[in-house]
Amino acid sequence: MKRWLVVLLVLLALLILLSPAIVGRLAENNIEENIEWAESDSPGVSIQTESFDRGWLTSEGRHRVVLDGGQFREMAEEYTASTGNADLPSLIIDTQLEHGPLPVSTMSPGLANAVSTFMIDPGNGVPIEIPGALTSKVGLNGASSSHLLLESGSFDLEDARLEWTGADMVFESDPSTGNVSIDGEISPWTISADDGAAGFNGMTITADQVRSKFGFGVGSVDMAMGSITLKDDSGLFSISEMSLNAESSIDDDRLNANTVFTMDQMTIPAFGSVDFGIDVSLERMDAASSAVIGKAFQDAQSAPDPEAALANLYPEIEAEVETLFTRGFSIRMNKLDVTLPQGVVSAKFSVDVPESDDPNFSWATVLLGMNANIDFRIPGAIYEMAAMMNDQAGSLIAMGILVPDGADYVMDAEYAQGLINVNGVPMPVPIPGL
Repeated sequence: MKRWLVVLLVLLALLILLSPAIVGRLAENNIEENIEWAESDSPGVSIQTESFDRGWLTSEGRHRVVLDGGQFREMAEEYTASTGNADLPSLIIDTQLEHGPLPVSTMSPGLANAVSTFMIDPGNGVPIEIPGALTSKVGLNGASSSHLLLESGSFDLEDARLEWTGADMVFESDPSTGNVSIDGEISPWTISADDGAAGFNGMTITADQVRSKFGFGVGSVDMAMGSITLKDDSGLFSISEMSLNAESSIDDDRLNANTVFTMDQMTIPAFGSVDFGIDVSLERMDAASSAVIGKAFQDAQSAPDPEAALANLYPEIEAEVETLFTRGFSIRMNKLDVTLPQGVVSAKFSVDVPESDDPNFSWATVLLGMNANIDFRIPGAIYEMAAMMNDQAGSLIAMGILVPDGADYVMDAEYAQGLINVNGVPMPVPIPGL
């Protein structure tokens, strides 16, 4: 069941989140150019044009979307090995285009109207139709609006059955401004099989992004997910709810961003319930260097051997990393709380790197100018458990790194001008034994 669970989950995400962007691009003039754009923007995804018949006022096309590389490479290899199928699961998009400037059915000015329907090919060559459609309209200025409306439905795949209750999402994009927005909801769905089951209680998402001149998007994303359950021979894994709120902007070629993520009541078999919350922000990050470094990591993850590519990545981005630290930035983790059955582990930290006008970069200069602090608290029961399993963890109290505070142990550390102060005691850098 786990094999099909992964396949179905990925295909469902592909159908709901990626297909509107693809169809919106396919509705424009240069089909092949926009396929290349979609593939470069989604590493690990390949789009194959199986047919495209262009008429005077209408055209029809079929495209197949396959997850075969990048972050999906391992899943693809496992699927091939376990099923013996030479073909990977894919999403088939059939699109009918009416192109203008005056599309026939609407008689309203525009570049094109498109209606797309979907089928899922599990990899066995027997496609399964998905009830519902994506309607798209591309205006004369290239701006597009797409509405994905999926009806409730189900299908069987060997020993697994997928049932869903629909989705309703609106996608807007304007290439002249770089704006992209998403607003909608995904209704609950379930996957069941002889040896397990999975359930998802729905999600709402609102996003408003603009593609910056540096190649990445900035703006806002708000997402809320209902309960998630996964039951197999090992027991029941569940999450009560999750939420993500992110804001980012670019000011004077500097990237500023804040992300808040929460996960409530994650129940792990034979362990118990865990809550997780994090609030992290960054300020004054050089946007150009950040874009180059981010693209390099993305390319490495899509390489034939991602581990080797990541291991050899630093020489390629060394100059950009130096620029990043020369221009300065700050990172703040305002909150990191992990609630375990034994208590709450909490941490806060900040790192401030000032801008430097020294033309000769050196890490020594960076370290001498940098300021940082960290506040850390761990329940005594959790620390004692860690000390039993690891001698180094057990020595933290003797070294003065952790000090008792009621039933907890805490650390208050500050770093400035190459010196570190831990719980009020100066210590050398690096700290011996760590």
